[in-house]
Amino acid sequence: MDTDELARVIAEVPGPEVSVEGGLVVARVPAIGDAVRISAADVLDYEYLIAPTGVPGVELEVRRGHEKLPLIIIADDVVFMPSYAADMVTGDGPLKVPSAPGLVAYSEMHRDVRALGRAIDDPSLELDPETLAATLLTHRCFLAGAVRVGLWPVRVAAWWEYMWARVGKGLPAGPFREDPAWDRLMADVALARRRTA
Repeated sequence: MDTDELARVIAEVPGPEVSVEGGLVVARVPAIGDAVRISAADVLDYEYLIAPTGVPGVELEVRRGHEKLPLIIIADDVVFMPSYAADMVTGDGPLKVPSAPGLVAYSEMHRDVRALGRAIDDPSLELDPETLAATLLTHRCFLAGAVRVGLWPVRVAAWWEYMWARVGKGLPAGPFREDPAWDRLMADVALARRRTA
């Protein structure tokens, strides 16, 4: 598949604003305030679909190394596979991770991370440290999954970073593996905070 063909395929979905920038196909989804940036060379196949909400979309099969990842673009959202928890942390110890979905919508990720970010500031709420650690790990898996399919969720990552700064020390989570993409995302979070301060 070439770049123009991929752009045409995604443009069939009503809602996303599709363009070609720097050799990548960019599908901006205004409803989530983010865009998928993807190389046509990484798309193995596609299929049009109707989402459970009744809106049309397209599912792309995206190559990342030896993996084939689903990436679903609909009018007002993007659905992707979270990264694996074992890929986030170092060490061979047991990971306590809550039941996580095989696919997550960007809007769900944003809602969940923001809700927990607000909840940790509620002094009347008691959060179990093991559950909180597992939830923060799961949210980091959501964010890493979004990044690996071409999203750049700065606002959601800002909520995660806020939570980690508030309660991360002492939680039974991590240490996290080095991840240059994560470091760049956190740098953009810091830049966004400086711009809005």
